[in-house]
Amino acid sequence: MSGPSMTREVRFDRAPDLRRIYASALVSGGRATSGPLPEVRAVRRGVRVDLDTLADYARVCGFPVGSALPLTYPHVLAFPLQMALMSERDFPLGLAGAVHLANVITSTRPIAVEESFDLTVRAENLRPHRRGRQVDLVSEVSVQGEVVWTGVSTYLSKESDTGTRDEGAAGDASEPPSLDGLASVEAGPTWRLTEGVGRRYARVSGDWNPIHLHALTARPLGFSTAIAHGMYSYARVVAALGPRIPTAGVTSRVWFRKPLRLPSTVRLRTAFETNRALSLVHSANGDHVHLIVEHSW
Repeated sequence: MSGPSMTREVRFDRAPDLRRIYASALVSGGRATSGPLPEVRAVRRGVRVDLDTLADYARVCGFPVGSALPLTYPHVLAFPLQMALMSERDFPLGLAGAVHLANVITSTRPIAVEESFDLTVRAENLRPHRRGRQVDLVSEVSVQGEVVWTGVSTYLSKESDTGTRDEGAAGDASEPPSLDGLASVEAGPTWRLTEGVGRRYARVSGDWNPIHLHALTARPLGFSTAIAHGMYSYARVVAALGPRIPTAGVTSRVWFRKPLRLPSTVRLRTAFETNRALSLVHSANGDHVHLIVEHSW
C-alpha cells in the first residue's frame, strides 16, 4: 500500500524574475503534458512590502496611499509565484498563451503596510474547458499563521483553438451576473487609456508580459495592439469604488470578458445593493464588456 502523497515545497527568498519566466516560456513554445497537477507549492516567508513600489502602484491604479494594502495588491506579490509554478517542467498546462479568465479575492481583515507575512501558492482543480483546460492557482497571505487574504486565479490553456486569443471569452467556470433589471445603476468615470498604461503597470507590478507592452511585441502573440493587464483594469474598478466597499469581510470577483486594447476609452457603471456592488467596464460605445466585478460582504 502506498503512503499519502507528499507536497513538495519550493521556497523563494525574493520574487521570481517574471521576464526570465516569460522568455523561457516563449522559447519552449508553450509545452503541455497530459499528467496531473504536481503536488507542489511555492512559498515566500517573511515578506515585507516595499513602500516606494506600493506608492507607485497606488498612483498608477488610483488608490489612496494609506495604512493598509489595497485589496488587489497581494495578487501582485503572489503572481510571480504563480508563474513560477506554471513554468515547472511537470506542470500539465503550457504557460505561453495562458489566458486569465477570472479571479476571486477574499479578505478577512486589512493587511497593514508594515506587516510581515507569508505567501503560499498552489494549483488546484485542473478541469476541461471547451477550448482546452483550465486550472485554479490559489494564493494565500498568512500573518502569524492566520490566513487573512486568499486569491483564486483561474487560467485557461487553449489547446484546440488556433485563432486569435480572446481573454476571458469562455468563462464557463461560473457565468457572471448582469446589470439587467437592477435598480440604481450609477455611471462612473470614463477612462482614456494610452498604450503607455501597459508599461506603467508593468513597472509597478513586475508583469512584463509582451502582450501588454507595445503593439510590436503583442502582434507576434496574436494581438493587433497591446492590451491592458486584466489585474490593472480590475484594480482601477476597486479603487474607483473606494470607501463604498469594505476593506475586510469582503469577497471580490472579476470575470475578464474581452481584451481591453490600448489605446482605448472605457466607462464604468455600478449598481449598489445591500451588501453587494456589481460593476461593468465597457467600451465607450457600449459594444463590448471588458470585465465584470462583483463585491459581496
